[in-house]
Amino acid sequence: MRIMEIPSFPRKIEIIDLEHLYKTRLKQKPERHAASAIPLLGYMGWPNDPVARENAVKMLGAWLDGEEPRDFLAEIPLIHQHWGRVADIVQLHLGMSEGGHQERRGGASVGKAIFLGSKVIKARGASQANMWEVWTTYKDVAHVIAAVIAVCADMQRRNREKPFGVGLQDLLPIRIACLVPELVIAVGLKYQQYGLNHVAKGGAEPMFDPDTLWRIPEDIGLESVAPLVRKIFPEELAILNERRAGNRGRANRLKTTPVF
Repeated sequence: MRIMEIPSFPRKIEIIDLEHLYKTRLKQKPERHAASAIPLLGYMGWPNDPVARENAVKMLGAWLDGEEPRDFLAEIPLIHQHWGRVADIVQLHLGMSEGGHQERRGGASVGKAIFLGSKVIKARGASQANMWEVWTTYKDVAHVIAAVIAVCADMQRRNREKPFGVGLQDLLPIRIACLVPELVIAVGLKYQQYGLNHVAKGGAEPMFDPDTLWRIPEDIGLESVAPLVRKIFPEELAILNERRAGNRGRANRLKTTPVF
């Protein structure tokens, strides 16, 4: 079992008023919450490379101090793209499970989520090969990645409906993780619980590997926050229903070279 080294919050926090939290934090500087945000982002970006993670943590600290580490900044767009695809997989998996879809075929699975995502997501990096590649890289922190993307989506939706007075660059995942790390962790707790405990009909393994997942510390001092569940639409169900048995699962795919 692996547990992230993130400092606990001094008192139990229950996040209720998201609107107030967003407006308050968007007026603050990101470095104010660096003690929680920097280690969290280190795991999110470099889950299985401790040397790269340590270097990234130093660069994140420099960035929050006002420096502009060019190599690190150049990585951010690709990291955001990868995180988007990981979050798609988690949200599609949860949507299938919550909607009770594909139960006759074993229920929700990572393979089905990736297959569906590759068919319906009109964004760069959403081919099956790419989605499998990023899942392999980030699956052990997929709960907190899905959480930060969910928080970003909620903030962007609210900003469209009633502007916060900020630009799009202020609502990108790495910056949001710096502004509201406790909310990202609280939503991550909910995804973690789901990904470890959900077993699809037929005895399939849970979405997350309990031995390798970077777990949020039990004594973190946060109440979990449930994310919105992505609905699986009828046209998406039709795609899943047409999925041929011979194309299911990773073992039956042709070997391809990922293109980013």
